[in-house]
Amino acid sequence: MRQPPVRCVEFVESVTDWMEDALDHDDRLTLEEHLAICPHCTEYVGQLRLAVALLREVGETVPRTSPPPEARASLLDAFRHERGA
Repeated sequence: MRQPPVRCVEFVESVTDWMEDALDHDDRLTLEEHLAICPHCTEYVGQLRLAVALLREVGETVPRTSPPPEARASLLDAFRHERGA
């Protein structure tokens, strides 16, 4: 049975799963049919791919460090205060 066409809002809601290959075959085909005819969603996917590539590039050049212990403690205290704990 053929699925109904996808609207842009539905495409946007599922695009992350589509990009991560986390959709079943039918859902993937339905989204790709929409992508083939929708210039707006095609542009959106291009922007997402560019953002992912830039984040990977930045992630490779920025050293991964932890915040100083006093900053971590201060943030945890603020979160606990907000939650009323």
